[in-house]
Amino acid sequence: MSKLLQTQPGRSRKRPAKSFVVPALTVCLFVIASGSSGLSAEPRTVVPAAQVWLVDTRNAPGCGDLNAGLAQINYWRLDESGGAPGTPGRARWQAADAAAFQASADAAVPTTVLIHGYGTDDDWAVRHGNEVYGLMKQQAGGRAFRLVIWSWPSERTVRGIRPDVRLKVCRSDAEAYYLARLLAGMPRGEPLGLIGFSLGCRTVSGTLELLAGGSVAGNSLPPTTLDSWKNNGLRPIRVMMLGAAMDADWLEPCSPHGLAPLAVERILVTEDGRDRVLKWYSRLYGRGGPEALGYVGPAGPAEGKLEVVDLTCEVGRRHKFDLYEEASPVCQRLAWYTFLCEPPTVAENTAKNSDQAANNRPAR
Repeated sequence: MSKLLQTQPGRSRKRPAKSFVVPALTVCLFVIASGSSGLSAEPRTVVPAAQVWLVDTRNAPGCGDLNAGLAQINYWRLDESGGAPGTPGRARWQAADAAAFQASADAAVPTTVLIHGYGTDDDWAVRHGNEVYGLMKQQAGGRAFRLVIWSWPSERTVRGIRPDVRLKVCRSDAEAYYLARLLAGMPRGEPLGLIGFSLGCRTVSGTLELLAGGSVAGNSLPPTTLDSWKNNGLRPIRVMMLGAAMDADWLEPCSPHGLAPLAVERILVTEDGRDRVLKWYSRLYGRGGPEALGYVGPAGPAEGKLEVVDLTCEVGRRHKFDLYEEASPVCQRLAWYTFLCEPPTVAENTAKNSDQAANNRPAR
């Protein structure tokens, strides 16, 4: 069990928190048809159309009155105008609040929320966001988008890997509530993409379950919040689940997150039967437990909303975010799942489901 859901083995964490380098640290060149890397020897160019937000819930409680915890969430917006002219410099984080975050939303600009996995501190959460930001800028073609880095307390805090992971499993359910409350205030029709890694996938599916009118760990959205979400009109939602550390059958009807597929156009699920961390997921609560979604793949069709890609050959045994997000099947689909383009090869597979929107669902 010593390897259960551990990430970033052997990496130094001495880099100051909330640092954000432009352009991104990681580049996925081989999936861009034009061969352009998006990098240049020229001085850094500011792209004001791209927004990056950091939403930090590390000061908010993981149990008890979660509604009161909403006031303890911190918001930061990336300002890329820093640095001396003609030099790369470092972008700066500007403190903001929930009102400023909602005010920055635009129904014509897609929002993508990235939720990291277990064992990730605030610094590494930003680094993961930096990598995704670089990939999105390459594929956006100048189109405006908003990336939200969701930073939650997933570092190891108790002795023993199994009890600590169990604690983070419970925390990921609380994160689902916080994220659902935030998304419920988004403007009418704003396209929404959700990218989860490892335990972050549990937060993603829990968020969708709550927005669909269900409950997660005994919590459900207040009626006024749920009504606001529904009354704001239909919106397209697409999801990417990378290395999902959640039960393989949880997206099926009558399962804990069975309503989640009804809220989306499409869900990309990665499968890696060699992932040495997800291999131990079934031992989380003892022998004979359920297998992980990212290890064996989905247990059923989940309303026909799933697209499953096998990353066994590219990712192999290592349970690392950068390997999953750099895998060619993921890079090739990133632009479509984040509403930056409409590749025919992917769009054809989702056209039949695109008219089933998040708020058009039967009662539970």
